[in-house]
Amino acid sequence: MPVFDDIAEFRNELIRKQLSQAIFAADMSADPIEDLFDPATGELQPLPAGYQAVGFTTDDGLTFPSDLSMADVVSSQSVEPTRSDVESDVLTAQYAPQETNAATVSLYEGLPLSGPDALPAAGSAWMWDRPKTPKNPYRRMLFIGVDFDDDGAEIYVAKFFPRARLSDKDDEQWARSTETQRPVTLTAYRDSTVGTSCRNWVDGPGWRALAPSGTNEVQTVAITGAPTGGTYTLTFLGQTTAAISFDATASALQTALEGLSNVEPGDVACTGGPHPDTSIAVTFAGQYAATDVAQMTGDATGLTGGTTPDVTVTTTTPGGP
Repeated sequence: MPVFDDIAEFRNELIRKQLSQAIFAADMSADPIEDLFDPATGELQPLPAGYQAVGFTTDDGLTFPSDLSMADVVSSQSVEPTRSDVESDVLTAQYAPQETNAATVSLYEGLPLSGPDALPAAGSAWMWDRPKTPKNPYRRMLFIGVDFDDDGAEIYVAKFFPRARLSDKDDEQWARSTETQRPVTLTAYRDSTVGTSCRNWVDGPGWRALAPSGTNEVQTVAITGAPTGGTYTLTFLGQTTAAISFDATASALQTALEGLSNVEPGDVACTGGPHPDTSIAVTFAGQYAATDVAQMTGDATGLTGGTTPDVTVTTTTPGGP
């Protein structure tokens, strides 16, 4: 018979802290964050151009309040609401920077972060006037927290607001007893291009090390017959991808697989390519880690040119515990 601890599955290694945090801000002209982590290793990737570090913040760190409002339907026949729906759910980020740098001042004062009107680097002369009609531009905001596993490998938690705006700020205080702070609250708004108001990640080499022990399956997708155009599809566990170009890169193939309803980001990592000359390896992880998964099948009827073009899938490394 199972005992309580067996079915409760207590795992103290999943109790995490964000031992340090970093905040980055950019104007809306900067590229949004698409791939913050290497899909194969979980290593943190370089940020696109235009993101500036906010620097040191007070020791209460970052707070992400969520203002959830529900609309209830009440009925005379029930003491509880008979229906409840989300009316609004507003996400904000709050922090108090301690550095006087271009990013903290620009966010507080509504100044551009880039371009000819942006503040130069610290040490240059700064001057700005309080406008008659204040500007409050939208920004891109990235928040990264880091923890470490028992071996010192990084575990990251990150949030990206692709379209954020200053919605509140506390007093700027000058005193001998404390550093100058410019506390701000930024509200996340949906970005129509990115498709969300907040993108979240939990990743890193230390996080990957928590995966079940065993071997992750690797399947190799190859194009034969030297096609010169067209598309192909892959089917995995009954779900078929959108059309994949004959000259697809590894990232394009990964995007197509992640578009399936049974594949979440982190479930597959594609390397190699591009097609048609070079095969692409698909490593299954996430919910399919250390699992003998069904082999994908390919449909090459959309490929054109060449000599009898085809797509083949081979299991090069079987998965299992």
